[in-house]
Amino acid sequence: MMIPRPLTHQTQQGAFAFPPQVSLLLAYESDPGYAHFVAEELAQHIRVKSGSFVTVRVAEPSESDRGAVVLTDRQVPDGLGDEGYNLTVSPDRITLRADHNAGLFYAGQSLTQLLNHQLATQTTGQTPTTTNNGHALVRELPCADIKDKPRFPWRGFMLDSARHFQSVELVTKLIDQLAALKLNRLHWHLTDDQGWRLEILGYPKLTSVGAWRSNGGGGNGNQVSYGGYYTQEQVREIVAYAKLRQITVIPEIEMPAHNLAALAAYPQLSCHGQPSDVTNQWGLLDGVYCAGQDQTFSFLQNVLDEVAELFPSPYLHLGGDERKPGTWDNCQACQAVRDKHNLTDEPALQKWFMDRVADHVHTRLNRRSISWGDNIDAGGTQGQVVHGWLPEQSTKAARQGLDTINSTHEWVYLDYPATEKELAEDKPDWMRLLPLEKVYQFDPIPQGLEPDLHHHVLGSEAHLWTEHVPTEADLHHQLWPRLIAFAETVWSPIELRDFDDFKNRLKVQETHLCLE
Repeated sequence: MMIPRPLTHQTQQGAFAFPPQVSLLLAYESDPGYAHFVAEELAQHIRVKSGSFVTVRVAEPSESDRGAVVLTDRQVPDGLGDEGYNLTVSPDRITLRADHNAGLFYAGQSLTQLLNHQLATQTTGQTPTTTNNGHALVRELPCADIKDKPRFPWRGFMLDSARHFQSVELVTKLIDQLAALKLNRLHWHLTDDQGWRLEILGYPKLTSVGAWRSNGGGGNGNQVSYGGYYTQEQVREIVAYAKLRQITVIPEIEMPAHNLAALAAYPQLSCHGQPSDVTNQWGLLDGVYCAGQDQTFSFLQNVLDEVAELFPSPYLHLGGDERKPGTWDNCQACQAVRDKHNLTDEPALQKWFMDRVADHVHTRLNRRSISWGDNIDAGGTQGQVVHGWLPEQSTKAARQGLDTINSTHEWVYLDYPATEKELAEDKPDWMRLLPLEKVYQFDPIPQGLEPDLHHHVLGSEAHLWTEHVPTEADLHHQLWPRLIAFAETVWSPIELRDFDDFKNRLKVQETHLCLE
């Protein structure tokens, strides 16, 4: 019925019949204000799908409250954790139980999916109940007892807004869909060679210059035609919107590479110091900060201080991937740092660079840093989360005693084509084929990782890099329905997964879960 598939779903005899008036009763002492938010969101769905008049009030349920929907933190089954819930449908009432806000929110999402399922599958042999507009209504819900909790605490999606920019409206709509899928992390890739998308008050050229690029490959010169950025006020609104829906927004500020946009704005931060443009080219480029200048680290620390004020996430993503080899070899300042600290090669210099910034994040900002797994062979950074995107990176991190997010590209990069036809027609040759079934088969626990190290795997993220995803329509095409399959891989127990069963549930839920 639902996606992701719950831990247990026991059907029972009887059904809950929706009365003309439904009371949503709040008996949730943990956070009454948040329970009211969940209830109002749920009330809207019940009104639309059942046709009932719905009221929300704080009250203890009594025997006279037949036909009520109850949100409570009483008598919650043991072992469901911070994000788990118990949803029961009986002939008398529907009850959502959870110890914590996240569980209550997810119980509401599950009830919404039950309504969707019932709309699609209610008895066709009878004349359906309809509204004045001809829309079908849910008459009743079969009785059931659902107990549910996630397999992994980190269930994420990465949105690349640097290569191509998305509107605030699209980002907030996407947050709604992530929440419906019980995904709880939005990793927001905000800076890259092709654009800097976050307003930084201390460095205004990052957006006045770095947010724009031209048709001819120059972002500072003539024919500026493409760009955009998020103001700090917009970011605060997006972060708050996501928080209500149990999603933590984690910003990524790339370093030391992928920074032609920042260097177009502040060329003194490069090794050569020469003016350059924001590029509209893709690939492994030369946009690397100079590792030998103190002003580079002052700049990054100041930027991260502002970022930390905007994003209350416990985590800040520092990038750390795909530095073009040899970019520091001809820089005297970088070589001086290598000599001073007895660093044997460029990977060692990059580790020193990333460690210096991570120390600021950990000690001054009191956050945990995340870095792509490119640095793992040089040795992990204590306290840092390693974000694996190449095979074996997450395995190596866990074996070094480091927490890791396993986003191995061949399983979860949703910019990859879903069909052979797409692969042949319009995708670069380095992309892999990634059909729906392969996404569904993904296991975030790397094959061969010792069981006593599994706890280091926090979970996974599905990624949408947008070099080849310029429009909203393209974004929808790449995400759906593969993101729905991914959501089940990080929530549901692996032993319960069945692709044929998933496809049957997808037929019912897809139109409600997709953005289109």
